Parts: sequence; structure tokens; C-alpha cells
Amino acid sequence: MSVIVEASEAINVVIVDDEKFVRGALRTYLSQAPDLVVLEEGENGADAVRLAHEFHPDVMLIDIQMPVMDGIAAIRQIVAEIPEIRILVVTGHISDVYLKAALIAGASGYVVKDAEPERIVAAVREVHAGDCPIDPAVTHLLVADVRRSRPATRTESLIELSDREEDVLKLLCEGRSNSEIAASLFLSESTVKYHLVRLGRKFQARDRLQLVITALRTGVVA
Repeated sequence: MSVIVEASEAINVVIVDDEKFVRGALRTYLSQAPDLVVLEEGENGADAVRLAHEFHPDVMLIDIQMPVMDGIAAIRQIVAEIPEIRILVVTGHISDVYLKAALIAGASGYVVKDAEPERIVAAVREVHAGDCPIDPAVTHLLVADVRRSRPATRTESLIELSDREEDVLKLLCEGRSNSEIAASLFLSESTVKYHLVRLGRKFQARDRLQLVITALRTGVVA
């Protein structure tokens, strides 16, 4: 049964990559999803900035290494000028250096180009929903780096958490999805989302990844 998506519910997307073949593949993947609409394509960071201002898409897929202006610089400028746009990095680089640079610049997610098409489509939806999908190929690099830099003991100025919030936060730091957290704790997904919103406010985290990083660095989660 086909699903009809109202225009107001569609996720508008712009793709920016210097390889025409990659842009075509991504457009094909996304266009097959009934709730995603590809508005335009660009081939460098300058295009990304221009298209962000021209189309104000919900989500932008941006590569890192591109001519004229690289993806990191483009992300930084877009986030500064139009912060409501969510940015998903789609790259061939499995590197904690690029990952951290992209996240610091303001990217909301990071997946590799050879990920399954279904995973890329899901990542676009997750980014749009406020999640921060990170490809498993680079997640362990980030967590290892955070653990090396975090304090050995808990800080004295910890934010007070309920037992349930601690449970949710621990599972989140293990990389569990909302549905997996819900199943593990015998909660509904809406309840899990409620706790995540509260945790985000307590830690002043803009997304799930920032929440994880803060929890690890402060020693709240071992």
C-alpha cells in the first residue's frame, strides 16, 4: 500500500558532493522514500552555502573534501547563518579527526558513503527528528577519544538524575536506539523520548550525541 505524504510533512533535502556519481546515487536512494524530497544538488562547499540560503532545506547531505570550499567550512557557515538546517555528513572518510571536526562545526550526523541505502535514508530521518546518527564504523573512535579525555572520577557538580534517567542515559551511551531502550526498560518509546528531552535540558545538550559526550566526559556514565 502506497503512502501519500502531505507537502507540509515531507522532508526537503539538498545533496552536496563533488562526485556526480555519488550525487546521483544519493538522489536515487532518497527519491525512493515517500517522505523525502530532493530539492537540488551542489558540487562544492560554496554551493552548499548558496543552496542553504536559496532553498532553506530541512536536511543537507554534505561531503567533507570538496573544491572551492571544503565541507567543514561550509557546515560551520551554514550552522552560523541558518541554524535550523540539520546537516548530515556523507563521506568516504572513516576518521575520528574528520568526525570531530564535522561535529564541532555543527553537523548533526555522520555516515559513510558505502553504507546501505536504507541506512542513509534512515539517517536523514533521524537527523530531521533531532537525533544524531553516527556510522558504527567511526562511533568507537569517538567514544575512545572521549574516554581518554574525560576525568578519571566524577565531578563534584553533577546534575541530579532520577534512577530512570540514569538507566536511559546509560543505554543511550551504549549506542541503543529509542526502540531498543524502550524494550530493555519495558517502557514506551514516547516515555523514552520524554526522558531524553529532560536529559537534554539538564545537560544543555543540543542533540543525542552531545548528551553522550557530556555524560562520558563528566564521568556520569563510565
